[in-house]
Amino acid sequence: MLAPTPDLLASINWEQAFGGTTGHGVKVGIIDSGIDNGHKAVNGAVKGWAEPVVDAEGEVTYGLDPHGDMFGHGTACAGVIHSIAPEADLYSIKVLGKRLNGKGAAFAAGLRWAIDNEMDVDNLSLGATKQDFFSIFHELTDEAYFKGISLVTAANNMPVLSFPSLYAAVLSVACYEGKPSENPLQYYANPSPPVEFGAEGIDV
Repeated sequence: MLAPTPDLLASINWEQAFGGTTGHGVKVGIIDSGIDNGHKAVNGAVKGWAEPVVDAEGEVTYGLDPHGDMFGHGTACAGVIHSIAPEADLYSIKVLGKRLNGKGAAFAAGLRWAIDNEMDVDNLSLGATKQDFFSIFHELTDEAYFKGISLVTAANNMPVLSFPSLYAAVLSVACYEGKPSENPLQYYANPSPPVEFGAEGIDV
């Protein structure tokens, strides 16, 4: 768990950070297990879909037809984002399967699509641990940064190194175990990166 820093937490409150914002005109890519656009928490906010397919030779094609959610994780992330920014346009970029498993190449291809299609913000509640993909994700996150695209990434729930959460070009978030009675949208700033923020993330 990240220890909150009183000075940082006292410097800004929820209303100052988010008050009056709706997400209007913002494109948010959710790179995950897909999104159930008919779910009441999402309420039809998905405006586009992409599902990368990587063949045996490494060639990538993209399915752009509407898809569902193989697990529910992507829908949960979309629901949180929609509750904070109800007028944002969500884009479902499906790279995970029904067991929340996926290949690094498909993950990278999903991020590639998000960058090429000019998402303003991308949510990546997943990460790769294989060193083979370290440089690929490093290049992609740097490209996103220089194009003004914000990447919000999850640090691994387990004590292992994962990326792209370690890179300086992303906003990295680690989870802590909150209580149901507490504010589920409370978060903490961490003055000692690479993880910049802590947010409730256990059994949400």
